[in-house]
Amino acid sequence: MTRAIAPATAKKLARLGIRSRFDLVLHLPLRYEDETRVTPLSRALPGTPVLVEAPVRRVEVAFRPRRQLVVHCEGLTLRFLNFYGSQTKQFERAVQAGALVRAYGEVRAGRLDAEMIHPRYRIVAPGEPLPRALTPVYPTTSGLGQATLRKLVQEALEAERIAD
Repeated sequence: MTRAIAPATAKKLARLGIRSRFDLVLHLPLRYEDETRVTPLSRALPGTPVLVEAPVRRVEVAFRPRRQLVVHCEGLTLRFLNFYGSQTKQFERAVQAGALVRAYGEVRAGRLDAEMIHPRYRIVAPGEPLPRALTPVYPTTSGLGQATLRKLVQEALEAERIAD
């Protein structure tokens, strides 16, 4: 492992059998997700994960029947049953800035609009470019998120010499 990896992260990587930079190179994705194009809400098929984009209009913490973060976008509602206060603030800033949310997940019919429950999301400015490559999804372990694994694998791929 490189010196840049914290001991706690190295321990989690070891649970996956990753003990060297080259092990990261060989840690292959389970699948890829397509975040390279935005799907219009009208074309999103139920049960199929898609990337959608919409302006954030309103944010509320609702109690139905338990506490949840409800983000109202144009034509779309995002629901988070487990959330942090920082997420609420992030969406409130997006409303004030007139920003967009890009959400990846399964769209389903909601009470009023289309709905996503716990999508992966990013707040973006209008016109921000989309990724050019598919997003890898790696096997992981508790306490080690996809973003960390993607970053470590990318660094390993850039640092290691691969003959094939």
